[in-house]
Amino acid sequence: MTTVSKAGDHSFDIAFWQAQSASKRFIAAFDMLKYSYLLKGKKINDHTFRLQRTVENIKQAPR
Repeated sequence: MTTVSKAGDHSFDIAFWQAQSASKRFIAAFDMLKYSYLLKGKKINDHTFRLQRTVENIKQAPR
């Protein structure tokens, strides 16, 4: 196994993550996000990671 201290240039990390599927990378990133919230003592509920919907309406510009 190669570590960052041996490789020195993070080539192992890049190769590892590029070898993973998009869904596995997404799951890993989401797990890190949840873990960072827990480390900071923030509570996680159903609305914590919802996308914000701030657009109320869109009108077409006159021609």
